[in-house]
Amino acid sequence: MSKKISKARAKKMADKFRKEGKGIYSVNFTAEQFERLLKEPNCAGIRVYNAYDEDKKQFTMFLVGTDAKGNNLLPSADDLKDNDPYCIENDGDRCPPDCPKDDL
Repeated sequence: MSKKISKARAKKMADKFRKEGKGIYSVNFTAEQFERLLKEPNCAGIRVYNAYDEDKKQFTMFLVGTDAKGNNLLPSADDLKDNDPYCIENDGDRCPPDCPKDDL
């Protein structure tokens, strides 16, 4: 069940991660990326994965659509196929270095 949190709580959680965590603080994905996932057949939600990109040697995140039971909606093949109804969204703007002025 989802729950809204206050700006103060979000800032406290983000600050704790910065002090204890590794890698990036956040990734900014576009509305288009979310919309593409939400238009997938049976998509009821979006899961965010923390990840490490071996090619770029950096931490990142990616998005996957989920069904009403929380199951991932994944492409059928390991390789990217244009005709697959499901996709995995990547390549958001990482913070750092691309942090907003009003970062939490």
